[in-house]
Amino acid sequence: MSNIKSFQRLLVVQALYEISINENRRQIPTKEIFTNIVEQSDYGKKINNKNLKFAEKIYEGVTENLDDINKVLKASMSKKVKIINMDKLLISIFRSAIYEILFSNDASKKIVISEYLLIANRFFGNNETALINGVLDNLQNS
Repeated sequence: MSNIKSFQRLLVVQALYEISINENRRQIPTKEIFTNIVEQSDYGKKINNKNLKFAEKIYEGVTENLDDINKVLKASMSKKVKIINMDKLLISIFRSAIYEILFSNDASKKIVISEYLLIANRFFGNNETALINGVLDNLQNS
């Protein structure tokens, strides 16, 4: 991951994950959540806190379309996989990717899938990455 958009996607996933494990964080402005994550990581050298418009757009898009995104995610999973039992970080990756694939036209679907697979590889093994790839690939073709 080397470009600014890639880091901003990762930042959004981390912010969504943070909120999923601590509901009180929803009350904090988005920029503050991003700033906290950037300050506690090595992203500070790569991301300027003042230029996070791409991350803000994805984050706001996910939160504004969360019900629809969750419906898509639920419909995309096999009957064996229950969203409620899935890792919250995995769900955060799915939500961001689904938003970009279905609700945003900022990048090609192939690029979006590739970016989120790279993010998944940072945190998960082959099984989770293969699941993400399969679900997102099916969305791309729909």
